[in-house]
Amino acid sequence: MGQKKKSNRKNIGLFIIFFVLCLLAGFAIGKSGMVDGLKGMPFSEFLIRLGAFYLFFLLSVFIHIVAHEAGHMVAAFIRGWKFLSFMVMGVVLSKRGGHFHLSRFSLAGAGGQCLMMPPKGGDTDWGIAFYNAGGVLVNLLLTVLSLLLLLLCHDSLSWVTVTFAVVMVLTGVFFILMNGVPHCLAGIPNDGMNILKLRKDAFSTQIFLHTMQIMGYLMSDEEDKLNTMPYQCDGREIAPTNAIHLMALSADLSLAMSRMDFEKARAILIRVEPWREEIIPIYRNEMTLEKIFLTLTAPHAKEDVERLLDKSLLKYLKQQSAFRPSALRVQYALARLHESDEHKAEKIYQQFQKVCRSYYIQGEVKIEERLMEYVRQLSVA
Repeated sequence: MGQKKKSNRKNIGLFIIFFVLCLLAGFAIGKSGMVDGLKGMPFSEFLIRLGAFYLFFLLSVFIHIVAHEAGHMVAAFIRGWKFLSFMVMGVVLSKRGGHFHLSRFSLAGAGGQCLMMPPKGGDTDWGIAFYNAGGVLVNLLLTVLSLLLLLLCHDSLSWVTVTFAVVMVLTGVFFILMNGVPHCLAGIPNDGMNILKLRKDAFSTQIFLHTMQIMGYLMSDEEDKLNTMPYQCDGREIAPTNAIHLMALSADLSLAMSRMDFEKARAILIRVEPWREEIIPIYRNEMTLEKIFLTLTAPHAKEDVERLLDKSLLKYLKQQSAFRPSALRVQYALARLHESDEHKAEKIYQQFQKVCRSYYIQGEVKIEERLMEYVRQLSVA
């Protein structure tokens, strides 16, 4: 019953957002002048205005994504955090060896992402909330400025400027609602939900900072410091539907794999198994890939691996293998230890080496290279 009520509230919230956006879309089309004098307007001009509206929409989405992530970055800088990476539309700007580096990365459900390293002593609840709110605040600023331009200068603006300003307002409201109103998208909490959960749950705050520190060590090529970091979930009660708690389990699994502590990694996956179907897809897929790897590198029956290789997982593995060393490491283990295809495995290994050279998280690359070398030294049955 509780789950049904929660689902109903979510549907009502999505309907309200959709209704507001429809109203704003109507306002946008009207104010842009697209329908002004429509009867006497040449069809070619109508197409030009319609095309401009569409192009401005794409441009405004890009602007608001960049502004949103820049807002997180500025808020973090104010709190003394350090730059790790800035991603927009799959293109990542990161710092490696004192120099900025461009690479490609895909994150499901996200057009952008800004990662920052918290101070050694962590941060206050207010500081973490400010970091999470920074993106929405900049979206709000752009939206208000565009709205003021429309209200104060509308009569003196060309239809091009009016159209762009209106679309900026419309897109800004969408970003504010989608990122500021607490909810989860594909199981991943948005900024508003992070603020809400982190303030209520000290363990979630600890996880948030812990995960950021792990990323900081990996991206600053200090992966050896991971050996001193404790596991977060030992002795803790974990909620399988809480994305932040799943983040902690995923971080613990990553720590175990980085230390090549396979028994610990298996114990984490055994702990997760009863909730497997409840876990959001991105975490379920990542954990299943590690389960396949750990199964392959230990005595096993062939069907133990076959059971894990469903169509959705294979599709996910193929997508991730285009740019992630960890996915190629699993592909290599499958080719060599499951399919006994040394030729295929060697081709995957060559691709692994190529991806490692361009991958933006160099600390992760070193860990993956150690794991890959471990597989290469195993004898094939």
